[in-house]
Amino acid sequence: MHRFSRMHLSPEAAVKALDAIDVEEKSRVAEGIALLAVIDRRGDYLAAGFSCMRNYCMHRLHWSEDRTLRRLQVARKALSFPDLFEYLADGRLSVTTAAVVAPHLTESNSARLLLAAAYKSRPEITHLVAQSFASDNPAISLLTSNVQESSESHAPVHATATPDLAMATTCIAGHAPEHATPVRRGRIVATVNGSYELRVTLTPEEHEALKQTQGLLGHAIPSGDLALVCARAMKYFFAHLAKQRFGAKPAAAPAHEAKGRGIPKPLRKLIWERDGGRCAFMSADGHRCGESFRVEIDHIQPLALGGRTVPENLRLLCPRTTSTRPSASWARITSRPDANSRGVHARGRRLPRRPTLFAPKHRPRNVIRQRRPGTTICARRCVASAFTTPKRAAARRSQT
Repeated sequence: MHRFSRMHLSPEAAVKALDAIDVEEKSRVAEGIALLAVIDRRGDYLAAGFSCMRNYCMHRLHWSEDRTLRRLQVARKALSFPDLFEYLADGRLSVTTAAVVAPHLTESNSARLLLAAAYKSRPEITHLVAQSFASDNPAISLLTSNVQESSESHAPVHATATPDLAMATTCIAGHAPEHATPVRRGRIVATVNGSYELRVTLTPEEHEALKQTQGLLGHAIPSGDLALVCARAMKYFFAHLAKQRFGAKPAAAPAHEAKGRGIPKPLRKLIWERDGGRCAFMSADGHRCGESFRVEIDHIQPLALGGRTVPENLRLLCPRTTSTRPSASWARITSRPDANSRGVHARGRRLPRRPTLFAPKHRPRNVIRQRRPGTTICARRCVASAFTTPKRAAARRSQT
C-alpha cells in the first residue's frame, strides 16, 4: 500500500477530507498569487538571478508557460483590485476564470463584473465580457461566438487559444514595464519533434520585401521555402551585427590597458565569447541569470572607484540585473565630505570648484549692467575707470 492510498476511508470521511483540502487549497492559491504580486512589483526575482518574473516562475518554480502567464496577469491586476484575492480564496473565481475577467476590470465596473462572474465557467465569463464590452471591442464578440459554437458541438474549445495569446502578449513582456507593453506581431511555438514554429504578421511593405528576397535567392533556394529563406537571412544578419559590434579581428585582450570608458572591439568579443553572450550575474545561491536580451559589458569594479578595463574586471549584464549592484559602492563616490564643498577624484586629486548659477566663472566683457537705478554703463568702461590715475582724470576734465 502506497502512502497516498485512501481506500480505507469511508465515503463520508473521504468527502469531508476532500472538502477540507479544497478549501485550504483555494486559500493557499490566493496567498501564492499575493506573494507572486509582491515579488513581481518589488523585483525580488533579480537578486535570485532571473531577469524577469516569467523566467523566475518557469525555471525556479518549474511552472508551465500557460500557468505562469495566467497567474502573473491575475497577480498584477489584483494589486489594483484586492477583491480578486477574496474571490480566489473562497472559490468564487479560479485562476483560469480570473485571468479572463482581469483585463477588463476598471474602477467603475470591478464590483459589478466580479459579482456577475462568480461561480461561472470560462465560456460563460467570456460571453459575459463580450456582452459588456462588445461595442468597444468587436474581437471579443467574435471570440464569444467561437466559444459558443465549440461548446454546443461538444468539441474541444479551440478558441481558448485566442485569450491565451492575448494574455501572452500582455504578460510575456517581463523585460518591460506593464504599462508600456508593445503589440507583438510574432510568436515562437515549440513543436513535438524538438523544432520551433515561427508565426508572424507582416505589413504589406514587409511582405513585399520578403517576396523580393525570396526571388533574389531563387538560384540558391529553388524551392523558395520560407524557412530556408529566413534561416539564411538570420545567419547573414547575425554576422553583420557581430562585425558591427565586435569588429572583424579575432577576440583578444589588448596589449595595453584601455584608457577611459571605451572598450576595444577585440576585448568586447573576448568578453562576449567568454560569457557565452549571456548575463553573468550570479545570485547568492549560485544561480546564473543567463539572459541574452540586451546584454551589455559592465565593469565589476566601477571606473570611478579605480576599476580597470581588463578582462578580469569585465562581465556581461542584462539591464535588469544591472540595478542589483550594491548601492554602497556608489555611495562612496558621491558622499565624500569636503570643507570647501569641492569634488574629490577617485585617486585623491581635488577637482576644480564648479561655477554656480549665480556666480558664473566667466562674465562677458561687454555685458550691460545696472550701476544705480535708472543708469546703466558698459562693463569695459567701468573696468577702465578703476585704473584711471588722478592726472588722467584731470586731463580728461580739461578736454571737456
